[in-house]
Amino acid sequence: MLQRQFPKKVRVEQIGETIQGRDIDMIIISKNLKRPKACVLLEAGIHAREWITVSTALFFIDHLIRNPKLTDLMDFYVIPCLNPDGYEYTHTQDRLWRKNMNTNKSNLKECQGVDLNRNFPYKFGREPGSSKDKSSFMYRGRYALSEPESKALANTLCRYRKRVKLFISLHCFGNLIMFPWGYTEHLLDDRRDLVDCGFACKEAMRRECGIDRKFKVGSISKLMYYTTGCTTDYARGCHNIKFAYTIELQKGGKSGFVHSTRKIVEIGTEIVNGIAAMVKFIYRYYKKKENPRKPECMRSQCKRTRRRHYY
Repeated sequence: MLQRQFPKKVRVEQIGETIQGRDIDMIIISKNLKRPKACVLLEAGIHAREWITVSTALFFIDHLIRNPKLTDLMDFYVIPCLNPDGYEYTHTQDRLWRKNMNTNKSNLKECQGVDLNRNFPYKFGREPGSSKDKSSFMYRGRYALSEPESKALANTLCRYRKRVKLFISLHCFGNLIMFPWGYTEHLLDDRRDLVDCGFACKEAMRRECGIDRKFKVGSISKLMYYTTGCTTDYARGCHNIKFAYTIELQKGGKSGFVHSTRKIVEIGTEIVNGIAAMVKFIYRYYKKKENPRKPECMRSQCKRTRRRHYY
């Protein structure tokens, strides 16, 4: 429907199929599809139980179509649900199911499924950060990209990597804005740029929404725990996408994953403002790289407050 309504600005691409044969779609939103430019690639729903990430991605798509000003700066490639099999299963069988629906040749439900966010090639198989135990919620699969869902995202990144300037993986929960690495506590040489972009996101969410959710900015391994074979490390490590982030949204309910419907607009609005700030930061960052003689203080884009660093 969106593609029919806005044929010059919206295109829907089927980037793959799930293990059960469901389509995995990506929505491309551009000011002019015939003139592609640098882009943001956002994926959500990689973990089945994290419904709020899917609704937030859809909210973001709706915002871009209704308020297309951001498309002056970049194009947007949005995968609202990378794991539709698992997403469907959480609606019909087990609300807190996390993995995909690979049976792993087992009749035991606890031994089925692969954690897609441990199935990517960069540092695949390292422990801690993933597991070879099929019953683990972090089971990484038999080999890197063993799952059609992870292959779909990997192929998409391979195809568009020269244009992707910002990669975002939406998750819940924790109120965290995180960059690589997940597999190690080793610090990136350019982490200051990633911290500043992350704080631009944090400050925009606080300023525009009027509520400080106390988001923390830092590396995955420092703020959360080790994650090996995850999408964000893969985007940075294999495709050299400088600005690669995992954003953990607000907690919902006792489990952390069950949000009331009234939270959809609240969290969606928060993320729209945060991503808009990141896009503007990165657009200016690369403009400065193209025109190094033009004076511009990247640090001034973030509110100068005392920051606690987690990197």
